[in-house]
Amino acid sequence: MTKRRVRQLGFTLIELLVVIAIIGVLIALLLPAVQAAREAARRAQCTNNLKQIGIALHNYYDRNNSFPIGVQSFAAWDKACVYINGRSRGHSLFTAILSEMEGGTLFNAINFNFAAGNPSSGIEASFPNGGRTNSTALLTRINSYICPSEQSDQQPYAIPAESNNPYSMSSYAGVAGTADVSRWYYGCGGGDIEIEPNGMFAWYYNYKIPSNTDGTSNTLYVGEQSRFKGEATKVFNEWSRTLWYSTALPGITSQQGFAYTVPKINGNIQNPELGYGNGACFGVDGTGWILDSVNCDGQHMSQFGFRSQHPGGANFLVGDGHVVFLKQTINGPTYWALGTKANGEAISASDWQ
Repeated sequence: MTKRRVRQLGFTLIELLVVIAIIGVLIALLLPAVQAAREAARRAQCTNNLKQIGIALHNYYDRNNSFPIGVQSFAAWDKACVYINGRSRGHSLFTAILSEMEGGTLFNAINFNFAAGNPSSGIEASFPNGGRTNSTALLTRINSYICPSEQSDQQPYAIPAESNNPYSMSSYAGVAGTADVSRWYYGCGGGDIEIEPNGMFAWYYNYKIPSNTDGTSNTLYVGEQSRFKGEATKVFNEWSRTLWYSTALPGITSQQGFAYTVPKINGNIQNPELGYGNGACFGVDGTGWILDSVNCDGQHMSQFGFRSQHPGGANFLVGDGHVVFLKQTINGPTYWALGTKANGEAISASDWQ
C-alpha cells in the first residue's frame, strides 16, 4: 500500500515572529495618534471650561456692574480698604462666580463671615475653624474648574491634621498682570505702600470694563495654572482660596488663585527662589519684576506663572470671552502686554492669535 503524507497546517516560528513584529510596528504607529486624539479632546474640554468661566464672569458683571475682586480679603467682593474685625477671608474669584456657574446652591452654602482656610498664623488665623466651617462646600468637586489633562491627584483633600484647610482642586487662575503684588509688602491704607495690580484679578481691587483700556480682546483674564508634575505641596491648587504660601520645597514660595504673565508659560520652578526678601530684585520702587538680570530674572520663576499639562503651551480666557492657546515660545513683551489691562501697548494679532 502507498502511504500518503498528511500536511500539517500552521505557522513556522519565523512566520510567527514576523507577524508579531508587524503587529508591534502597527501599534507603535497607531499609539501616538490615539494619544494625540485623546489630548486634543482633553484640550477641547479645557477650552470649554474657560469659555464657561468667561460667560460666568460677564454674567456676574451684568448683575453687579463690576467683575469680582481676585480675592475676597474683606467683607465684600469689591475694594474696601478696611479689614472687618481685623479679619481677612481669602475666598477666590472662582467662588464669587459660583452662582453663574450653575452653583448657586453651593455658593449659598458658604458662610462668608468665615475664611476659606485657617492657617496657624496671620490675620486669617483670627477665624476659629474658618475652613472647617465651610468644609462641606469647599470640598465639592467642580469639573468645570479642572482641566482633564491635569494628571495630578484631583480628589478633595482634608485630613485630620489639616482639616481647617479643606479644598477641592482647580486648574485655573486669574491674571494679575506683571506687577509683583505677592512678594512685595503692599499693605492697605494707614500709610503702607500699596501696589495696585495692572492685571484684572489680584488682591484688593476689582475692575469694570472701562478700566480695561487696552481692550477686552487684547487682555488675558484667566489662564491655566496646573500643578507641577510631582508637586509635593498638598494645598495647591484649589478653586476656593487665594493665597501666597511656602511650598514643600525649602525657600520656595508660590501664588495660587491668580498668577503673573512674567514667568514663561510651562516653565520650571526657580530653585533657589532668587530675589525673595531682596528688594533689589523688584526694581526701583519694588512694584515690578526684574526681567533682564541673571540673578533675579522673573521670566524663570514659574512658581508664579501659568502652566498646563498640554504640550507646547496653555489655554487662556481673553476678556471678550474667546479662548486662545498661547504657545510657550510666545514673545516675552507680547505676553507681558497681554497680561496688563491699561498699559497702552500695541499688540499685533499675528503675534499671538
